[in-house]
Amino acid sequence: MRILFVGDEGEYDKAIIEREDDTPFSLFFCPALSGDIDQTRFDAMLVPSLRFLASPPAARIIPLIVTGPAEIAAECFDSGCQDFIREPWTAGELLARAAYHSRKRLSLGSNDVAIVGKTLTGPSGSVELSDDAYGILLLLNGNRGRPVPRSAIAATIGSDAAIGRSIDMRISRLRATLRSVGAVDIARALRCDQGGYRLFA
Repeated sequence: MRILFVGDEGEYDKAIIEREDDTPFSLFFCPALSGDIDQTRFDAMLVPSLRFLASPPAARIIPLIVTGPAEIAAECFDSGCQDFIREPWTAGELLARAAYHSRKRLSLGSNDVAIVGKTLTGPSGSVELSDDAYGILLLLNGNRGRPVPRSAIAATIGSDAAIGRSIDMRISRLRATLRSVGAVDIARALRCDQGGYRLFA
């Protein structure tokens, strides 16, 4: 697992030294998250709790784990972290958390766009997907390059409205959601095809 630690050197040393175990262990280090960092090279990001609460990373496409004292975990979750690991932690615990979250990460064929859990993240920000949008996007991405019938989309969202404007309206909202996070190319690639919809490769 490749885990990126975002913080200063003092925070990094504290996180490494004050672990519960003393086996050799290190993390990839960066003092601040910027557009120059290729997040796709990493499986997760670890950020100290006080730094996260003061300035949460705005654009991220990898799971964000916050570390700190247990009493501020709720505040960190309220501020948008995906997981919280209390201090002190073990290397095994951190690696297990990162592995769990990376299995839930879905790339949408772009270095900048991904779904982690039900959060869609792109270069312009993140948004929580509705159940319908999440199901439709997974279905289209899983069949990338092939037309998906309206009946399959209707079944995915638990609807019998395979005809009419209901599916079209949901697709239109999904395109708008993709554009809102900067996934403009993916929004353009989602087109009507053979009576259904296709996410063109």
